[in-house]
Amino acid sequence: MDYQVLLAKALLEITRLESGTIFEVKDLFPPHEWKKLTRGNKIGFGQHFSREYKEGRIPGIEKLERGKDNHSRYIKR
Repeated sequence: MDYQVLLAKALLEITRLESGTIFEVKDLFPPHEWKKLTRGNKIGFGQHFSREYKEGRIPGIEKLERGKDNHSRYIKR
C-alpha cells in the first residue's frame, strides 16, 4: 500500500475543507474508495497520517481528543 499516494489525496482534500471543520481521516476520501481498503490498510494509513501530523508535515490542522468510536479526530484551522 502506497501511503504517500493516499496522503497526497488527503492533503488535497484538507485544503478544500472550511476552517473549523472537524474530521476523521476516512472523511477525506469518498466512501467507495475508503471501503476498498482492507482493515489493516485503513489502520496503517491512519497511523501514518498521525505520524506525519506529529512530525509537522501536515500544516493547518490540529489533533483533537479521540471520538466515542476511538477514531482520531482533527480540526481544520
